[in-house]
Amino acid sequence: MVDTDAPELQLLDALYRLNKLVLTDARVHVSAVAHLDLVDFLVLRTVKVGIDTPGDLVVDLGLNPSMLSRSLSKLADAGLVIREIDSADSRRSRIRLTDDGVRTTADIGGRMRPSLSRRLQLLPPDRIRVLLDSLEILCGDAVD
Repeated sequence: MVDTDAPELQLLDALYRLNKLVLTDARVHVSAVAHLDLVDFLVLRTVKVGIDTPGDLVVDLGLNPSMLSRSLSKLADAGLVIREIDSADSRRSRIRLTDDGVRTTADIGGRMRPSLSRRLQLLPPDRIRVLLDSLEILCGDAVD
């Protein structure tokens, strides 16, 4: 019999519920700022932090290549990203945010911050840092 109160299963339950709450809220803010969906915004955010090749975006975001391709086409048509040939390897392309892409990403993030802040403020300030550091550790590559 499986112990449903085991910390591992509690982690799964809590992350699922938190993910559902945060993503539901995020979808509202993304669609309010631009004619994008959540995947498009996550692509923009990921490019902004420096992951800028289609292959790396697929791996980092866990998307299938055709979904990423559709998103990149949509973002390029909207003038939010530019696809460029990699100067070091002409077989690869790099994705870069346009000025509008930077602005749109910031606008969406700005709309999301208050609700995310309210959620984080349920914790004392010292526990916020512990939570964020802990999530960073758990998201690392150390776990098989």
